[in-house]
Amino acid sequence: MHYTDNPLRDADNYQLDQERWLESLPVCDECGEHIQSEDLYELDGLLFCESCMEGHRHSTEDYRREEY
Repeated sequence: MHYTDNPLRDADNYQLDQERWLESLPVCDECGEHIQSEDLYELDGLLFCESCMEGHRHSTEDYRREEY
């Protein structure tokens, strides 16, 4: 970013750069938020953030077919 001698203009330019960066990121198909982490999950062409994927994590014990 190019800085000027006008702090208000610099702040506006910085904010605009941040908004452009955010808009360039992919969006999670579950929560609708931009995925800002380094990693994301893709399942059947849909994109998911780590937080949403954590919501789908379950214990294997919850899905056992019969008591051991």
